[in-house]
Amino acid sequence: MRFPIFLGFMLGLILGWFASAAPAWAGGPRWVTGVPYFTTEGVPVVWYTNQPLYFTDPGDLSSSVNHAAADAMVAAAAAVWNVPTANLVLAKGGALEEHVSGANAFAGANGPIFPADVQSGNYLAKQIAVIYDSDGSVTDLLLGDGASDPSGCLQSGVTESVDSIVPAGFIQHAIIIINGRCSGPAPQQQLQYQLMRAFGRVLGLGWSQTNDNVFTDSPQPTANQALHWPVMHPIDILCSTYTYQCMPQPFTLRPDDLSALAQLYFIDQGQAGPGQMDSLLNASRFLGHVQFATGQGMEGVNVLVRRWEQFTAPSQIEDWYTASSVSGFLFRQSNGDPITGPDLSFGGSQGAVDGGLEGYFNIQRIPMLPGSWQILVVETEAVNPLYTGEYAVGPYVANTVDPSGSDPVLEEGLYSSYTQSGVDFSPLNSAAVCDTDADGTEASPVAVAAQGWWSSLLCGYGHSAWSSLSVKANRSLTVEVTAEDEQGFATTAKAMPVIGLWNATDALGSLPGVSGVGEAFNGEGTGMTTLSSSFTQPDQLRIGIADERGDGRPDYNYQARVLYADSLSPAIVSAAGGTVTITGMGFRTGNEVTVNGVAATVLSWTANTIVATVPSISALDSSTGLVADVEVTDLSTGGTTVMTQALSYSTPVPILSLVSAPSGLVLVGQAAAVPFAVKVMSGDGVTPVVGEAVTFTAIAGAVQFSSCGGASCTLSTDGNGIASTLVTALSAGAITLQAMGVDGAAGASFNAVVRVQTAAAVQATEYVAAGAVVAWSPQLSVVDNFASTTGLMVGWQAGSGLVSVSPSNTQVNSQGVAETSATVGPLAAGVQALVSGCAWTNTCSTFTTIGVDLADLRIVAVNGAIQTVAANGSLTPVALQVTDTAGHPVAGALVEIYQAVDAWQAACPDRGRCPIAPILEASQSSAVSDANGLLTVVPQQISGSAETTDVAVATGTQGFLSFSLQKQP
Repeated sequence: MRFPIFLGFMLGLILGWFASAAPAWAGGPRWVTGVPYFTTEGVPVVWYTNQPLYFTDPGDLSSSVNHAAADAMVAAAAAVWNVPTANLVLAKGGALEEHVSGANAFAGANGPIFPADVQSGNYLAKQIAVIYDSDGSVTDLLLGDGASDPSGCLQSGVTESVDSIVPAGFIQHAIIIINGRCSGPAPQQQLQYQLMRAFGRVLGLGWSQTNDNVFTDSPQPTANQALHWPVMHPIDILCSTYTYQCMPQPFTLRPDDLSALAQLYFIDQGQAGPGQMDSLLNASRFLGHVQFATGQGMEGVNVLVRRWEQFTAPSQIEDWYTASSVSGFLFRQSNGDPITGPDLSFGGSQGAVDGGLEGYFNIQRIPMLPGSWQILVVETEAVNPLYTGEYAVGPYVANTVDPSGSDPVLEEGLYSSYTQSGVDFSPLNSAAVCDTDADGTEASPVAVAAQGWWSSLLCGYGHSAWSSLSVKANRSLTVEVTAEDEQGFATTAKAMPVIGLWNATDALGSLPGVSGVGEAFNGEGTGMTTLSSSFTQPDQLRIGIADERGDGRPDYNYQARVLYADSLSPAIVSAAGGTVTITGMGFRTGNEVTVNGVAATVLSWTANTIVATVPSISALDSSTGLVADVEVTDLSTGGTTVMTQALSYSTPVPILSLVSAPSGLVLVGQAAAVPFAVKVMSGDGVTPVVGEAVTFTAIAGAVQFSSCGGASCTLSTDGNGIASTLVTALSAGAITLQAMGVDGAAGASFNAVVRVQTAAAVQATEYVAAGAVVAWSPQLSVVDNFASTTGLMVGWQAGSGLVSVSPSNTQVNSQGVAETSATVGPLAAGVQALVSGCAWTNTCSTFTTIGVDLADLRIVAVNGAIQTVAANGSLTPVALQVTDTAGHPVAGALVEIYQAVDAWQAACPDRGRCPIAPILEASQSSAVSDANGLLTVVPQQISGSAETTDVAVATGTQGFLSFSLQKQP
């Protein structure tokens, strides 16, 4: 028996003394067997005997609670767990051989050392040692100095430790310490309550989440929900001085507690002993699997049941949960990962690596309502994210995981006494894709995405993703992996990404040869894990991404990024700094660039390039050439990448540079608005050179420099290192300027032009019929070869003759034309009237109107005088124009119009008399020609009739025109 005893002792060291640090499964076992420590897998850990005995300290608990009162309190707490539906009897076996205190318990090299009969090696004689820590010294020994102080009694009133669990999966020994400093003259119900919960833990029960709104107060709990809040809830609430007062009937096990106890210490049908009853007598068992749409089991989902009594309406469904179980409670708690290696902790031996258990749940005992059967209403929920670590509910200890999809509500079966049945189901819209083909493997990693960003998922239990990357010497990089939910939002409630970096030559299966981060969420962003590493030599890397627990599911999405600056161009800049391009990957808008810690000005970002203006050498506190580090930092994540000794600054020398100069077009004879100016700076790019002689000349074209009035001019730089002069071009054409000093030269060029401004009449002469009064619009085209004329004001004036203009001032439009309205006449034949338009006051053009004798008027057809259409067609208007004998259009001419519509007649016969077609309609009208001599005649016609329209027009004394328009059948 010494071998199991030794293993039990070692297990106590593995677990430590804080039993609350061990994992727990909801409404079920605290521990589940698994390799390598245990010899079985997927089996709840229970006591090696179904009649474990406890032995109490022979001393008093405190000055106010003597030994007998303490024993009575312990007996009351233990008796709660003696129920007929569980094959377990917890009873007092006697007393310890001594009062345990700081006088006989002390810290050893491998943990606390107790008197021999309290140690785990004495488990056959004394299974559970209950210590009355009257002065708090044992509590301080275990939890730290001051832990026994009465102010901390809600945490340290009772401490329990299961210090011996053997590989066969049995509990052999446990210790419970009651802090005497937490007792007082009042009834010890608070200590009894804590002791009752400690006995539950010692018996192997895990924490449970059932009617959790009693804890969260959302929604506000009902009385029945409080009555069904399990004794083994993870975290107490404080509703008054003592936590036990938060529970109605605090010393009564709830159905969920009884279900958990029956799962550990089950009494099969017909196996009940005296004082016992079958665990499923007047009760049923509900089990099954929660699965993804892919078929993979979904761990960490709290499955709850409500009862619906037979032959009652849906409104009678209980509004509280009776019991619960977390899916995957028998599955592996932690499988290790490639970054940290196999999990050799006690938690790494918890649960079976069996896909059939991954989403498995089991509510062992659901009591029957009155009647022979009942319906179970099944619901699911996420585990409260507060329940982690020592308060963990379910197989996820380090972090809870939100279920995928929406929580279903199922109405299941007709469950009667002894029924053991269940259902497998998938939440609606659960993750349905598990495609990891593009992830690469450790032996064959895929190249990192060119932009440094990629998204994938850790799907399939134990899955890891592998990438490769080449890095240059003297570089550093940052790898960031952010866990995401199904909607793409960063989260800490899905995957727990960890990252490792290997040299490509590192052995497969080895731990990271470069660096690794084995704990998730160390980054600044939500759900982000980050790893930075630097390299002094070129390297080919393997990058591994995995889940910290070795888990993998279809909803473990992540976004990965490699922030890496690879090269710099140019790699050499002057002492004044300059613009460089950084090439790499993983960049984004907002990334900061520094040179030896001094900020550069970033001009643009892409995923693979950053263009920045680097600071001068003086900004780096140097006056000589140097080689600097260039760092890119993502301020939002803290990620960095450094190119060490990557940017060279030339040795500083003074530099003459152009500040400003005339450009484009410059008027001859007028000083350019922009001076020709240069600056001379010392080699640091900051300090101006004062008093340096600079000679200004024109190497092409003729100019005058205003500072000295000549074609050449020598000036000294001022206190800002600047020499400047205005320039006047003396000749048209290309002008090239030069400024030269001992520290260099600068040049500039422009075109000198002579200004030409014109104003020309668009139509200089207007002809009007003698005796007529005509309105027309004179238009003036205004051109300036140096500037736009749009908006320029033009003045209009009537000259000799009968003419007037209004308005007298108008602006040039965007087409370079100004116009006004003029009224002329009546004029006698040959008489003129004049109008003038002037821009820039004295650049003018004249418009002439001339009276035309009526005998000189003529009329011609412009279009439409020859038409032949079908009888059901329509004749179109005819355009005519009145001119003088020279063909000039004449405005204001009165035109008489005569029309007659004859019935259509075929051609005359070869012999005989040609019949005369009857006249169907006739009309007479008049029109006046416009400013362009034009007028329109609308043919008279009868709709749908075959006919001929004869038209005759006359103007003046000699102007006449006739034509016929045909509508043929």
